[in-house]
Amino acid sequence: MPELVYPYGQPVTAGILKSKPNDFRVCEELGFEPSGEGEHLFLLVEKEGLSTHELISRVASDYSLDPRLIGYSGLKDKHALTRQWLSLHMPGKKPPAELFQGNGYQVLRQASHNRKLRPGTHKYNSFQVHLREVGDLPDKTREQISAVTRQGFANYFGAQRFGRQQDNVTQALEQLPGRRLTRSRKSILLSSLRSHLFNRILAQRISLGHWELPLEGDVFMLRGNRSIFSETLDDRLVERFRALDISSTASLYGSGQVLLTGEPQAIEAQVFAEYDAITRCLDQQGARLQMRALRAVVDNFSYDYDAGDQSLLLKLDLPAGCYVTTVLDHFIKLQDAN
Repeated sequence: MPELVYPYGQPVTAGILKSKPNDFRVCEELGFEPSGEGEHLFLLVEKEGLSTHELISRVASDYSLDPRLIGYSGLKDKHALTRQWLSLHMPGKKPPAELFQGNGYQVLRQASHNRKLRPGTHKYNSFQVHLREVGDLPDKTREQISAVTRQGFANYFGAQRFGRQQDNVTQALEQLPGRRLTRSRKSILLSSLRSHLFNRILAQRISLGHWELPLEGDVFMLRGNRSIFSETLDDRLVERFRALDISSTASLYGSGQVLLTGEPQAIEAQVFAEYDAITRCLDQQGARLQMRALRAVVDNFSYDYDAGDQSLLLKLDLPAGCYVTTVLDHFIKLQDAN
């Protein structure tokens, strides 16, 4: 995969990620309460050593359900201690009297709701990350951390989007045109193609110096509710951009009305032309245009560096769809213990 560009310079400090499962914790926050009635049973599940799809398979077996009747909002790391919500479609069935404990997971809470849980439904994720073998935390690193908290971070798709061998893009181009794939496999491969194009657009904009200020022709996304709009650039919009109320967006490639104009559109067109094999594949698969913020904002961020233990403990909240490893890449050279 091509190397990414970061707005505050490359990190000068290294650290070990996921030395043990408890070093990486994430809790999914819905942002709403289940209604208490309906055909869907919402479960808050804590898991360790399981991917989300492996979790769904085990829950389906334990609750005697077809896996297609189980909904989820976000994919959570396998090598971590995570909490996430699932929805089980159980019309006419009473919820279990006791919270279930399965192999590798346990149900912490359950409540009925009238809708299935869909991908991207949750509002944010809360992270607690313990990095090991961080030999020093120099001024440069502290300045980068401060910049991330004050100005946001480049909203790249994380490396996990592209597979353990970082070859999902290659596999997608080989497999999507002719093979019959499961729905989940096809979704993963299509997402990797669109994510790759988005990352290249974002890297290009940072390389060109278009990070601190928006461009004329940009489409903007509101912080919090992810609605988009386009307006003529003026001082009011620039101020909202600086206040982190809005951020510029780029396309997740697909068919649909392109709202970008001017230089933002030209940058995207250049990237799409460079990766025409990917765009052709996405066209053949009927991908639909979406927009994603180029910048995202960290909330409730704190860190504690222990020089004696050579460890760095970070706590932060991120909007749904953002990667904590992407945040860390702005100031730490990550090394995965796995």
